[in-house]
Amino acid sequence: MNSISTDSELEHRLQQEAENRRQAFWHTLLALDAAMAAELYRLPPDEWADYAPLAGWPQLQPLLKQLRQVDAALCQWQLGLYGLCSDCEAELTRAQLLADPCRQRCDPCEQKYRKAQHGAWEL
Repeated sequence: MNSISTDSELEHRLQQEAENRRQAFWHTLLALDAAMAAELYRLPPDEWADYAPLAGWPQLQPLLKQLRQVDAALCQWQLGLYGLCSDCEAELTRAQLLADPCRQRCDPCEQKYRKAQHGAWEL
């Protein structure tokens, strides 16, 4: 990113998004299974998405996906790769990152990724 204030603002937005997603996940789990939520809360938050006992909860899967996305974005930040498309390495715009701080791909790569994920083939 270009400026220190931009970097600071994006980092703050990313940290806030991480906190929001983790709190939403934890409160959802707490409502489903308080004992497991207490167990999970003892782990570092970046390990929550990989906690094996959660795999058996279908209703948690969308939230686990969101946790994995935020963990990937935080990792990219630490590596100095935040704001680059994970496929082609094109720079994402500041507006795109402010709108979705966990964004991983530019528009063309995102379209290709979604088609591959959903098995949609263009003829």
